[in-house]
Amino acid sequence: MSMITDFRQVIRYWWIFIFLGTILAAFGLSIMAFPVASFRALSIFFEIAIFVNGVLEISFALSNYRRVPGWGWHFSGGLLELAIAGLLLFNPALAAASLSLFVGFWLMFRSISIIGRCFDLPTIWPEKAWMLLLGLAGLVFSFFILYNPQFGTWTLDLWAALALISIGLFYFFLGVHLKNNPG
Repeated sequence: MSMITDFRQVIRYWWIFIFLGTILAAFGLSIMAFPVASFRALSIFFEIAIFVNGVLEISFALSNYRRVPGWGWHFSGGLLELAIAGLLLFNPALAAASLSLFVGFWLMFRSISIIGRCFDLPTIWPEKAWMLLLGLAGLVFSFFILYNPQFGTWTLDLWAALALISIGLFYFFLGVHLKNNPG
């Protein structure tokens, strides 16, 4: 059984993906709206985004451990995100020195996860194609961040905003798909 088939069995949690997608896309849009924000503010923003994403991943895993065979991956991914958020929050010097790398790798892993989830979707083209393109866009934007992490805050702002918007839209559309296609 595919992961998306298992997801449809727990359709009552479709709203988690819509909520997560809305939050991530809103974060991306806020970065674009306020590009001259201080570096520390950007750091706090990503600490919060990584923390919220970790909490939601753990919530999804724990509420579906009997229904979703791969629930442990969601749980361990959420724990890893909570650990990264804690590390960044309690060590501001580390966060400032390595923010580009943390953001780039977090967005890259999130995008790869999205691309993998697209292959578990039932064959509903063009919906599947659009979600796959959003995952690929997030991956490309994360590579731009990792390619030259010292290029500047504006570049980090731009690519991170575009990646967050892409990833957020994917999660939003995944939640809508789960809600509208109960099986």
